Amino acid sequence: MSPAPRTALAGALVPGTTRPVVVGEYPYYRAAPANWAADLRELRALGVDVVSCYLPWRFHETGTQEGDRSFDFIGKTDPQRDVVGLLELAAAAGLGVLLKPGPFIHAEVQLGGLPDRLCGPGHTPYQGLDGTVLTSQGKPLPSFLDPAVQAETEIWLKAVAEEVVAGAAAPHGPVVALQLGNEGTCGDAHLPVDAQDASPAARRAFARWLTGRGLTDEAALATEDVNRWTSATRQQWSRWSGHAIVGLWDRISALFPEGPARLANVPLTAVTAPRAALDAWAARQRAVQGSGYFVGHTEWIGNTARETAAFGSHLAGILLGGTDVVEANWGFTWTDETFARPATPVFNTLLALLLGSTTVSVYTACATENWGPLVDMDPDGLRAEGVDPALHAPPYTPGAPLAEGGAHQANAQGLRLLAAFLERHGDLLSGSVLDRDAVVLVDRALPEAGAWQRTGRTVLAELADAVHSQLADSGRLIGLGWLDEQPAPAADGTPVPVAVLRAGHGDGDGPGELTLPAGEPADGAAAAFLAAFAAALPAPAGPRWTTAHGRARVLSRSGPDGVRVIGAFNPTDADDRVTGTGGGWTLDLPAGSAAVLVTRDGALVGWLATPEEPSGTPVALTWDGGKPDATRVRAS
Repeated sequence: MSPAPRTALAGALVPGTTRPVVVGEYPYYRAAPANWAADLRELRALGVDVVSCYLPWRFHETGTQEGDRSFDFIGKTDPQRDVVGLLELAAAAGLGVLLKPGPFIHAEVQLGGLPDRLCGPGHTPYQGLDGTVLTSQGKPLPSFLDPAVQAETEIWLKAVAEEVVAGAAAPHGPVVALQLGNEGTCGDAHLPVDAQDASPAARRAFARWLTGRGLTDEAALATEDVNRWTSATRQQWSRWSGHAIVGLWDRISALFPEGPARLANVPLTAVTAPRAALDAWAARQRAVQGSGYFVGHTEWIGNTARETAAFGSHLAGILLGGTDVVEANWGFTWTDETFARPATPVFNTLLALLLGSTTVSVYTACATENWGPLVDMDPDGLRAEGVDPALHAPPYTPGAPLAEGGAHQANAQGLRLLAAFLERHGDLLSGSVLDRDAVVLVDRALPEAGAWQRTGRTVLAELADAVHSQLADSGRLIGLGWLDEQPAPAADGTPVPVAVLRAGHGDGDGPGELTLPAGEPADGAAAAFLAAFAAALPAPAGPRWTTAHGRARVLSRSGPDGVRVIGAFNPTDADDRVTGTGGGWTLDLPAGSAAVLVTRDGALVGWLATPEEPSGTPVALTWDGGKPDATRVRAS
């Protein structure tokens, strides 16, 4: 991952922008068409730059006869299907549009938006090496490598391309970007490696890929029982699991006209996810990062404002993936009511921005209440998967900033706050780079083998936790990158100290180097290596900070002309105080709060904090002995 300024995705969504871009999800297929125009205008007024919309295949397909593949995108059969009209309304409101046609979209839509016929006995199911079938509402999802399924999906995607996108594509129309698939192809980019599609079609595709690389011995084993695979075959499967997903993105992209940017969405993965899922995610990164598409991430792995483990998982995933956020919770309250209050989504957003995201994601930006049976998920199917159907009753995303019809809800305060901050200081944030005390470069062979490990902690998981511990305990940020990539220098152009973790059984590791056997438990070796490396680093140059109780985590970014952006985050359940070196400033951070300070040549030019929680204590900043209220950014 390069910590250089990453303006590409923001610039693709809003050409010429110098600040992060706000993307708000608007599920039109859950909203009454009479409310669309007012909702979109109000989202623009709240600070949204681009609206994103899934397109549910099953909702727009109107053919009633066997083999009839006709679609309605203009509201001929139902005004709620008039997505062409929706695009016109978005353009009139001054909004760009990110369209997400799937074919699988999830989005809490029945079968992820797929027609019923694709999820039955007539098609090859998506089945992993471990025999597990990937399901949606208790029904098997199809293998998207099955030629028959690919033929069906091409009909749908071509219809979207010709009837929706062609007449509205950027630069002359509002459709600025297209998302390819969803969270991989069908929510699979973070699955354990043995849960990846291993249907007969997938096995044949794997064999062809191996043959194309000259690996004929492994190709001969590709369709055999996995227990007969060699370690080399397993490692190649880890690599191919990313190429398989990217290959499907390529098929989707080729069906659409030039103009809109292409974006892929890959979920972050919890460091503690079972069956070495973090390593499987990492093994796919070689192909994902080399795909040539913009890559964003979803954040459905916990509450970073309340859970230190979630904070650490976001830290590791964004450092390694180098991605922008494209889907973040702004109002789902299934497991955590705090997402309906602005402190939590603002905390998560500020963390992503400090780590380098050029986008702010608001999913969803509007709580919607009007949808029919084609969208609604089957209650019996939900119960079969252990989900209470009541969780999916209207409204969808109850805590979203906007209610359908235009009324503001609690999270509107958070959205207005961020919009005001980005308008005033977003250019300084975008022009800065993340400060790292050092970088550890990881041999990709470690997660490729670690993805198959089922006992003990993998090297990558132990390293990720060690990086988080260093930040929490010593205030040092140790960046993460890949051994086959050149780490970017610091903001002033000087090289950053580098350590290397290699796979193998080598002897005589030099300073800052460690070789570990791939696929075997770390047993503390990776953590001890990082601790020793960090302890040997020179003392940090320039102003730093201390924490009173070791609860807050502090990140910083540096830019030209003496700009420094400091982000302080308290993801624990108790208060903390951060003090700048020399006592020039103090920041009182209640539990679950965060603040970002923008400075130039040591002078404070602006700051914001997460909104105060009910019955809570507000964040308080003291600067040069006073309260800098004049520079504080508040919701407009």
